[in-house]
Amino acid sequence: MPRLLYTIILFFITCPVMAQGILLQTIKGTVTDRILQTPLPGAAVTITDAGNRSVVSSENGIFRFEKVPVGRHTLRISFIGYKTVTLTNLALESGKELDITVEMEEEISNHSEVVVTSKPDKSKALNKLAMVSSRMFSVEETRRFAAGINDPSRIATAFAGVTGHGDGNALIIRGNAPNGLLWRMEGVDIPNPNHFASVGTSGGGISILSAQLLANSDFMTGAFPAEYGNALSGVFDIRLRRGNKDKREYTFAVSTIGIDAAAEGYFSKNYKGSYLVNYRYGFLTLMQKLGLNIGEAATSFQDLSFNIHLPTNHLGDFSVFGFGGLSEQNTEASSDSITWFSNPSKRSGKLNKGNTGAIGITHSLHIGKKTLLKSIYSINGYLYLQNQNKLDKYNGPLVTTQDNRFTETAGTFSVTATHKFNAKHLFTAGIYTSGKGFNLQQRELSGLVLYDKVKSSGDTRLTQFFTTWKWDPLPQFVIQLGWHGQYFALNKTAVYEPRLGMRWQASRTQTFSFGIGLHSQIQPLGNYFARIKTGTDTTQPNKELGFTRSLQYVFGYSWRFAPDWNLKTELYYQWLFEVPVSASKADSYSLLNQDDDYAIATLANKGAGKNYGIELTLERYWNDRFYLLSSASLFKSAYLPSDKNWRDTRFNTGHTFTFLTGKEWSLKNHKQSTIATDIKLMYNGGVRVTPIDLAKSIAQKTTVLDNTRAYEERLGDFFRIDLQAEWRFQRKGSTGSLIAGVQNLLNRKNPVSQSYDAATQKIRYSYLLGLIPVVGYKLEW
Repeated sequence: MPRLLYTIILFFITCPVMAQGILLQTIKGTVTDRILQTPLPGAAVTITDAGNRSVVSSENGIFRFEKVPVGRHTLRISFIGYKTVTLTNLALESGKELDITVEMEEEISNHSEVVVTSKPDKSKALNKLAMVSSRMFSVEETRRFAAGINDPSRIATAFAGVTGHGDGNALIIRGNAPNGLLWRMEGVDIPNPNHFASVGTSGGGISILSAQLLANSDFMTGAFPAEYGNALSGVFDIRLRRGNKDKREYTFAVSTIGIDAAAEGYFSKNYKGSYLVNYRYGFLTLMQKLGLNIGEAATSFQDLSFNIHLPTNHLGDFSVFGFGGLSEQNTEASSDSITWFSNPSKRSGKLNKGNTGAIGITHSLHIGKKTLLKSIYSINGYLYLQNQNKLDKYNGPLVTTQDNRFTETAGTFSVTATHKFNAKHLFTAGIYTSGKGFNLQQRELSGLVLYDKVKSSGDTRLTQFFTTWKWDPLPQFVIQLGWHGQYFALNKTAVYEPRLGMRWQASRTQTFSFGIGLHSQIQPLGNYFARIKTGTDTTQPNKELGFTRSLQYVFGYSWRFAPDWNLKTELYYQWLFEVPVSASKADSYSLLNQDDDYAIATLANKGAGKNYGIELTLERYWNDRFYLLSSASLFKSAYLPSDKNWRDTRFNTGHTFTFLTGKEWSLKNHKQSTIATDIKLMYNGGVRVTPIDLAKSIAQKTTVLDNTRAYEERLGDFFRIDLQAEWRFQRKGSTGSLIAGVQNLLNRKNPVSQSYDAATQKIRYSYLLGLIPVVGYKLEW
């Protein structure tokens, strides 16, 4: 580690740091209608803090300011019939032009002008149909949040009602299982975009999606609009930014995580198309060699992501986007039999490989002045390989105990039409159909033979459709009414889901909101093909499983009690029904507690569950180089299995609390360079576990759980502090940054699981990762 730090610092200080006068750069962008994305020609754009320079947007809605001093600036954009937009604290850096898309909202009434600012609007989603439990997260947040390693999922743990799960980035939202989260990119559903993932979950170890490609996006935690389906807990709606169409620019970064390189630019000076591509190679194994405790497995990953914009003069805009990731973890069994007694896991080895990817093409076409038609075709898939083995005796051969191979592919076609009748009425309708191919095999050792617990291949189809009507009867009151439907061809089941959202701005500072809706989700595919032995026969009894369903209510209140400050609270209740539970016996099992993997049991949609709680968020938006975000949640998550006894779910940690803050300063002798510090504190309820029957465990020399008391015990509370410092320095034509951060600053041991230790005949606890330094250098030019 000292050598790595020395190399990074030496590279930094050997670059010229002498004063270079006032550095200049370009601010440019496009002004569009927020709903239809049509350009707005003739919009007045003003830089309010650089001599009040003003320009008017062109026929294509484009504006441009050249030779603007590097630093933070404010833009004001006005257009007749639209609400004035004020964008504050825009960071203009020497290394890259600042390219902005300004989305303007049509006014309901012309009697008064409403000023919309970018930072206070962050508490609302970019999607105008999202009325509750939603917010925009910005690109700057992915960089600024302490030790977040530019991972959107880790950023989301700062939001109310959201906690991480283990050392990975899987998300528990309002007590729901991680697999209830929907990932969407550029308007189409995508597979789990994380390295070191496994089947049946939505998280992993590290995000495949590079922050270099992300634009401002939406995150939703419940009662989402009708365009989203096949999800119960939340939605990550990812948007990608376009490359610079006027100039070629580059980024290179190196850190304790790996190397990251991006390139963007134009294809031709005479064509407004652009490309943006990013490649990353991770070397976590190097961190292990430097003595950092990130696990025992040899670990590697790499990924590629891109976004290509191809506009035409008369046929609309095309874009091609995609990502792909490869990851591998390998743990070898120890031949030292002495260590088997102190640590039984040493006699076992494990190999996990994961390949995930998606590629899509979008076409956006404006039909007249009031209709937008968007079509998408995408292909995606994943391959997960898992192999476990063990040594039965010293110098003996390795015995395979588990051999899994899971492959899923999908081809998805979607068409969405948006029609704006006028400023008060908006109608949207769409259909998505996804053909799914699969080849699933899960084998485990039974006696001396590997037994197929899941084995099936074939194809099926999931079709979804929706309609939404948004009505603004008054400038202060909005209603959206929607309908979502799903049809699953595997067992010919269908569901229909009404959705309703309302928002009332009672005053300039106070807003009330309400949402209610039905939501449904199919099961992870392997659950339908579990092979159950009954005597000498083997059956697949779960092929007729229906959707798990959830009726969700949300009531919200927001108070902007001071400039740049906002206090928001939400009350929610979720009733889950038709939940798969044990069908052949009365016990404590429910699919609501499934973390990953597949359920090897006979199931029926006869269970239930409920989640309810209150959330509070206090936010000070970024201004004067300071921000603060604090959230707290008290909640209850319970389920009803086949034994008809209400129990706590596995994810009922009871409470969450997060506090983030950061401050930036200009350097005394280099005003256009800055130093910033950020800190994040998390305090959550402990992980729930099923008690261990110690007497039976001693007798059987293995962990034996008391399943009659499922999830009755809770381990110690989770507490962690992350800290980060950043030095950003500007030179003519380039911007550099040096980041030094620490995850788990206090090196606290947070328990995550428990097991029986045969060597000591006691219960042994496993803990999350301790102190992890995150150091990196980035150069943009």
